[in-house]
Amino acid sequence: MGTILRAMAFSNPACWILGVLLIVPTQAADSDPVAPALTETHKQFLSRLARRTLRDSLLGREVYEASYVPGDLDAAEAEVVVRLRLKGFLLGVGQKGPAPIASALRDATLTAAELLKVGDGLPSRDFSELLVEIEMLGSAEPIAVSVDWTQPGALDPYIEPGVHGMVISGSRGSRRFLPSELITSDLVVPDVLKGFAQQVMSAPTEFAGCSLQRFRTLHWIESAPSADLVTLHRGMILVDSSSITRRSIDETINRLADYMIYRQRSSGRFSYQYEPAKDRYSDDDNEVRQAGATLAVAFHARHGGGSASLAAADLAFRRHLNGLTKIPGASDAAFMATPDRRNKLGVTALFALALAAHPQESRFADLRGKLIRGALWLQKPSGIFITAFPPAERIDGQDYFPGEALLALAEEYSLRPSAEILEAFDRAIAFYRPYFRSERSPAFVPWQVQAFAKMAGHTQRQDYQDFVFELTDWLSAMQLDSSTCPWPELHGGIASYQAGRAGIATASYLEAFTDSLQLARNLEDATRASRYESVVRGAARFVMQLQVRPEEAYYVRSPQDVVWGMRTAPALNLLRIDHCQHALIALIKTRNVLFPD
Repeated sequence: MGTILRAMAFSNPACWILGVLLIVPTQAADSDPVAPALTETHKQFLSRLARRTLRDSLLGREVYEASYVPGDLDAAEAEVVVRLRLKGFLLGVGQKGPAPIASALRDATLTAAELLKVGDGLPSRDFSELLVEIEMLGSAEPIAVSVDWTQPGALDPYIEPGVHGMVISGSRGSRRFLPSELITSDLVVPDVLKGFAQQVMSAPTEFAGCSLQRFRTLHWIESAPSADLVTLHRGMILVDSSSITRRSIDETINRLADYMIYRQRSSGRFSYQYEPAKDRYSDDDNEVRQAGATLAVAFHARHGGGSASLAAADLAFRRHLNGLTKIPGASDAAFMATPDRRNKLGVTALFALALAAHPQESRFADLRGKLIRGALWLQKPSGIFITAFPPAERIDGQDYFPGEALLALAEEYSLRPSAEILEAFDRAIAFYRPYFRSERSPAFVPWQVQAFAKMAGHTQRQDYQDFVFELTDWLSAMQLDSSTCPWPELHGGIASYQAGRAGIATASYLEAFTDSLQLARNLEDATRASRYESVVRGAARFVMQLQVRPEEAYYVRSPQDVVWGMRTAPALNLLRIDHCQHALIALIKTRNVLFPD
């Protein structure tokens, strides 16, 4: 067994300031903090001990004393937190130590059990359905730097979300944040610190010179007596790279599609975002992302998704068609007007893509043609796209909407080739290639790669091929692996906006990487194809890591609103419908390119 480090005890009073918290130099840590190391046998012993202690306490029996504790476990000390949950509700929590681990766990369990007795929660004998959550703290290490945490990203090099807990200490005491607490609250570190500081601030100068420490924990749950233990990393179960198989990808795809269909309302609209910590759906919405979700279910229906996805697509189609609007003065051209009158090009482009993805796409040929002519109507001779239809007529969103429009044009060309679309791509590459080189943005890459990869296949144009590979090589160089990232759960993710950090945006990048891989194969570029296949496999692993499994919803009151959806990031469990959209399409494309029939 590895060394189990003694955890530090921290007082409850808070150390808060408003505005700037200056972390002053302290004694440098000898090493990065480590989590306590326990074997599976030790964790099983401790879980059984917690269950036995809980049962005897709820039945009013004498406090259980373990007659035997494994020797190496008995010799170690730590602080232990025990939480008792029932169907997602936290009913009791206790913390004890630092003390010998078995004793600390027993006493923490007794404290949590007492809360059950005085609360509204559990009948005295009905303890078998309780989920027992155990978190063991490693030693805290000082961060020996001066940091103004109000500056964006100031703590990023020191606090890894979902991995590090932290302690702020000052003249009035200390305040500790466990990594699991932030995960289950869907909060990020800067917001937590600022929020608490604003709540209790009275005299900022009193708190100048507060110090910051970080620590790690070992975290596991047991859902029922004798159930398999689940060890959590950032609240997740680690997905191994060996799981990238046809079967596992198909299971992920089908479960995700079912989840998206569950999120569709009778109106055809998809619920936009579920917030597990608050057990509610947000009031936010976005018409572009509604059109993207429509594309995803249509795409799934076309690629073996069956009648449920087809019905969801048809229902969403009917809702969108209420916005079909003819463009005055344009020959048989139309766009999708939206209730907010912003009429973004992305809505029209994504709906046209959904019509093309439908299993009976020929039914919508005339309608699709009107929308394609509408998109062409917004392109200027320079190649730039105006990004909204009248009355808006905006040019913002250049990283997104023109690429979506170009992909819609490319899909249309696949179905009905035309010189007009070829000319549009001639203009587009003349504008958007230098635009990218002067304004490099990860968001620009996915749609443009998909569009130009498809047209490169049709036209065999070298400049299109080169543009696809230029974009792909630039973005894929940001992929995390064992040589650039110590956290295996992040491997395969694209750290496109923050060094060492990746999230669900990787799903949209994966949509592009699959097309780049196919193009490299078609051109018999074996070296590039091999490299891109590795990128695709890694990105697919990371996207699958973000899917919420039943065990990971241990703290959620409404599991059906979470399980099999896609979280925003490894330590942020917000579930937005467009994140599911990109993941669904990306994984279908991954399955097709890695495991072709």
